[in-house]
Amino acid sequence: MAKILFITPRFLQNASGGAEKLAADYVNILSKTHSVTVCTTAAKNYVTWKNEFNTGITEENQFKVLRFPVEKTRNMNRMNQILDRCLKAGDSVSFKDQLNFLKEQGPYCPSLVEYVRQYQSQFDLIILIGYLYYPVVMSIPILKVPFVIVPTFHDEPPFKLPIYKQTYLNHYFYSFNAPEELQVYETYTNQRAKHYFMIGTYVEDHVQPDIPSTHNQSDKKFQLLTIGRIEPAKGYPELFLDFHDWKQLNHRSDVILKCLGSVFSMDVSKEKDIIFPGFVTEETKRNEIQNSYLLLNPSAYESFSISIMESWLHEKPVLVNGKSSVMKGHCIRSQGGLYYSDKVSFQRMLDFLLENPLISNQLGKNGRKYVLSNFTESIIQTKLNQMVSTLLG
Repeated sequence: MAKILFITPRFLQNASGGAEKLAADYVNILSKTHSVTVCTTAAKNYVTWKNEFNTGITEENQFKVLRFPVEKTRNMNRMNQILDRCLKAGDSVSFKDQLNFLKEQGPYCPSLVEYVRQYQSQFDLIILIGYLYYPVVMSIPILKVPFVIVPTFHDEPPFKLPIYKQTYLNHYFYSFNAPEELQVYETYTNQRAKHYFMIGTYVEDHVQPDIPSTHNQSDKKFQLLTIGRIEPAKGYPELFLDFHDWKQLNHRSDVILKCLGSVFSMDVSKEKDIIFPGFVTEETKRNEIQNSYLLLNPSAYESFSISIMESWLHEKPVLVNGKSSVMKGHCIRSQGGLYYSDKVSFQRMLDFLLENPLISNQLGKNGRKYVLSNFTESIIQTKLNQMVSTLLG
């Protein structure tokens, strides 16, 4: 039994997606056979990094969670101003400005980093979740025990800052979520990854295949669905505009867009055919997927995308932003969905899926086979245990 330390900016046991779900999944799996401690912050909300959990150590299921206080809340406007200044400076960007950005990006939690510095020798292996945030960036240079980074790399502006080079040195071990994430790493760093695993995370199959979808062609409305945080960085302003323009062109009154999830840092559309139920329970989410015709994911920055996997389990086709190389790759490998690159291709792909229900149905079936072949809990558990054995062997 190995002693494993996870370092992650946030730790949420019931996270529905993102790096938070991945972290929780990995912790739950590895704690079955290893001694696991999670080193994280007291923050619950990644927008503000406000301390909402109690600090200190708690026992949760078969593992320990050690939470440290965040020393400053995030000011998005200030953070973006500093980032713009850093990017405009190019190669001449000062370390001071980069460090200021990293602190504003947060969660600024120096006590967490100091704990890692002092007590890392008590662990056999360290697993770091993410590459972008302060606890990970500041912990990596001080590590002296074996570690692996689960970077969730995106093709995004901050990745270009020199300060992040300390998160992607060539001799590090990585666990990537998809081949396209590996490609992002190699393109941005201009180096081949020498040591890596390809794992991803799993999606629980709650679908009973003998129960047919409640959606059919006789329904009055075709429901298009999105799942996840509704914010500018996830491509929602563009999606709302594209959907509006599409409706203006074809005058269809039988198609609605329903967006599940909490709204952050943006005004939502006021159009009657775009609906915002807010954050919903897992059961409600599954029912909404089952009642939908297809899933839309407008994000250009994804390292995995739980939502398209969940939709494929329900045999629903997906239409995704092709600027996300990861989601585009999933669609190509699975033959489970289509992708768009601009307003015109969005309109044409959406028209095709709506006008060809038999093809759309087959895409959904292909997607389910893809998920069951690659992203079940047992498959991910096997890969994770192989990774730990390799790193400690």
